[in-house]
Amino acid sequence: MTDSFAPFLFDQDDPASRGEAHGEQWRAEIRELAEIRAALALEKGSFSDRAQLDAVARLHLPLLDNFSAPLSAELRGIARGAAVAPEAVVILDHYTDLRNVPPSVLEGTCPEDPVAEDTFRALNLNADDPGGCTAVYLPGHDAPVLGQTWDMHGTAEPFVRAIRIKPRSGDDEFVCFTLTGCLGMTGVSARGLAVTINNLTSTDGQVGVVWPALVRAMLACASAREARDLLLRTRLSSGHHYMIADGREFYGVETSGKLKVVTQTGARAAHLHTNHCFDPVLRRHEAVPKASTSFRRMELATTLYVQQRPQDARALWTMLSSHDGYPRSVCSHIDDAGGDPSASKTCGRMIVDLTRGEVLVGRGCGQTEPFTVVKLDRWRGANVP
Repeated sequence: MTDSFAPFLFDQDDPASRGEAHGEQWRAEIRELAEIRAALALEKGSFSDRAQLDAVARLHLPLLDNFSAPLSAELRGIARGAAVAPEAVVILDHYTDLRNVPPSVLEGTCPEDPVAEDTFRALNLNADDPGGCTAVYLPGHDAPVLGQTWDMHGTAEPFVRAIRIKPRSGDDEFVCFTLTGCLGMTGVSARGLAVTINNLTSTDGQVGVVWPALVRAMLACASAREARDLLLRTRLSSGHHYMIADGREFYGVETSGKLKVVTQTGARAAHLHTNHCFDPVLRRHEAVPKASTSFRRMELATTLYVQQRPQDARALWTMLSSHDGYPRSVCSHIDDAGGDPSASKTCGRMIVDLTRGEVLVGRGCGQTEPFTVVKLDRWRGANVP
C-alpha cells in the first residue's frame, strides 16, 4: 500500500505551540469546517441562533481548563493559529455532543424531567442519521486488534487527517485519526493503549469536557484500566461508547451525558459495537434517530465477523470495508443514495495491532482508498518487556 495518508508530525514540546502549529498548518480548512459544523449544530440542535450556540460552546472552556491545562492550551493554540475564537474550535471538536446540550445550560439549568426528555426524543427520532461508527475488538491469532470506521457527515471527509504527536523531549508518542482542528478522535499511544469511539445520542446532555480532549487524556494513561477509571470520573456532555484496550485488558464503556456503564470486558473475546446502547438503564436516556443505520450495521458486522473470523489488522480492514447491504453497509454510503452531501458516510477508518505497534489508517471508502501503514517509533506496548 502507499503512504497516501501518512500522519502529519507535531513534535513541539509545548502544548500551546503544538496547537498553534496545528492551527497554522490547516488554517483555511479549520475555519471552513468550523462553519460547516456550526451550521449543522444549528440545524440539528435546539439552539435559537449562532450567538446562543457560541455561548454554550464557551461554557465548555473553563471545564477543559480544569480537566487538563495542557490540552486546554493546545486547543486554544489551535484557535490562535487558525485565527478563530476558542469557542469555534469547541464547536468543531465537540459537535456531536453540542447537538445534545440544551440551551438552558446558559441559565445554569439542564432539564431532566420526562417532558423535556420526551420532547428531545421526538425531535431526534425525526432527524437525519447523525453518523455513527462501527467498532470491533479482536483477540486475534497472535495479537489483539482494535479498530473502527469513522462515520460522520459526508462534508467532513475532505478534512480527515492522521496526526503523529511526538514531542522532541521525553518518550511520548500518539497516532490519531482526526479532523483538521480536532485534538484527536481515536488513536493509540506508544505504551500500546488504544481508544475508539462510537457516538450515542443522549437525552441528558450537559456542559462537560470536550470529548476529543478526553480521548487524548485517556491515551496518555499508563493502562486500559487507568484510562477506564479516568473516563468514569470525568464529567461528560453527551453519550459515547468507548472501547479501551492495551493488549492485556479490554473495556467497553457506554455513557450518556450523566451516566456511565461498563458493558463489555475481557481481552480474550471479540467485541462489537455501533450506535445504540446495550445497557437497559442507558437506553432510557438515548434517542436513536429513525434514520439511524446502527441496528442494521450491528447485524451486518456480527454476521461478517461470524463468516470471516478476522484474526489480524488487515482482515479487520477488509471486514470494516464491507459493502454488504449497500448503501446502509458497514462501510456506509448513505450520502450516495440520498444525494445529500451532509448525510452520513464512512469518512475513514483506523485499525491498531496492539502487539506490534502497527496502525492501518485511511480516508474514505476502504474498498477504493488504500490504507497507510504507520509504525509508532517509540513503541513499548504489550510485546515489550
